[in-house]
Amino acid sequence: MTHNPGVAITEGRPTDPTDPTDPTYRLLVLPFLRRLGGRLIMPSWLAITIGRWIFAWRPLDEAELAHELEHVRQWRTNGLRFIPRYLAESRRAARSGGDRYRDNRFEVEARAAADAVGAREHEQGG
Repeated sequence: MTHNPGVAITEGRPTDPTDPTDPTYRLLVLPFLRRLGGRLIMPSWLAITIGRWIFAWRPLDEAELAHELEHVRQWRTNGLRFIPRYLAESRRAARSGGDRYRDNRFEVEARAAADAVGAREHEQGG
């Protein structure tokens, strides 16, 4: 088996290991996904979360990881129903004149999680 230095796999728990609602996640950094995701997902994509698996084309900073961990939580809460709920939320956002991605409530929640980390880092001078 050869080692590919561009591929990284991280497994962890986001915050409190004693909290049963705080799910384990796996982050896979696969640089070759950048072009593929740009075609299939959206041109400016960084990562996608499926269940507890986070697929990214480059390492994530703390705020970006917080965004994806919110999606891990959403998957855990909704199970496979997350997929139709996410798509329905995108349709709702578009029908109300918003952006299918930016105004999707699941993305709004994920951005809020990222913003909270960014605010903490700013307060700590980071």
